[in-house]
Amino acid sequence: MRHISFLIIVFLILPLFFTINGCGPSEEYKKVRDALELHSKVKERNAKIGKIRFLPRDENQKDKDLRFEADLLDDKGNIIGKAEGFRVEGFGTRIFRVRYNDEPEPPPRERGQRPRRQRPNPPPSTTKEQSSVDHLTN
Repeated sequence: MRHISFLIIVFLILPLFFTINGCGPSEEYKKVRDALELHSKVKERNAKIGKIRFLPRDENQKDKDLRFEADLLDDKGNIIGKAEGFRVEGFGTRIFRVRYNDEPEPPPRERGQRPRRQRPNPPPSTTKEQSSVDHLTN
């Protein structure tokens, strides 16, 4: 009787351990990992993707935005850098920073300040425009 009750408990509790862990990484996790593996800066250093952490949502963040940080690893498993970005559920992944530990620290920017873009110089006037102007003045 004692052996039977032990077997019943084992068969009832043991499957719970496998179902609690789930079925592996989520679909969003896989898509973030795949996007990071395809990023040019990660590929040129032949870095591996380590732990990916999804960050808690801000009050300004939309419901489907998942902000993440990921460790970049060398062949020995040492952390050599970090990647940051966000995943919009069901839409796509944007990686906005990939930085390795041996790169210099970028200068700090104030919140909300974006780098200035220089406007391209206007193209020089063409000879057709000049000839049409000359035609009007004659």
